Amino acid sequence: MGIKQVFYRQLSACHDENHWFACLQQALAGVTDEQANWKRVEGDHSIHEIVNHLIVYNNRCLERFKGEPVPPIEDGNESTFQSGENRDWSVTMAQLTTMMDEWLHTIDETEESDWMGPVHRESGETWGTVLANMMVHTSYHIGQIVFIRKQQGAWDVEEAR
Repeated sequence: MGIKQVFYRQLSACHDENHWFACLQQALAGVTDEQANWKRVEGDHSIHEIVNHLIVYNNRCLERFKGEPVPPIEDGNESTFQSGENRDWSVTMAQLTTMMDEWLHTIDETEESDWMGPVHRESGETWGTVLANMMVHTSYHIGQIVFIRKQQGAWDVEEAR
């Protein structure tokens, strides 16, 4: 199995195929608008905020990979956890699914050598490293989502298998 296939399978595990952990689609299945915006205490992130954060970062990686300019995040990492209170949860879910599907399609269209190339001339970081880190980051936040759903009493262990 080549690096391209490894990345495709790992991204599928994060997006839509349960393996060793719940994928995003499973972690978010059946989440209502109220559950998406629920916080145990002020200062915690809601599921909606976490999903908005994933959309921002994973989409930035995708745009950079496609050669599109990506401006810096001026207000820092915390600003990417955008509140979902004034946003339609179903629209956010559609954005997440579309972006993750586009990542899978993009990976499918690459060559093995694309993953060994540097992100830019000034960096020794390869696209393979960036994508591997993006998937670890995504799986970390999937764990947070599952934990929040457990706190809400809205996680069905049997359904998650």
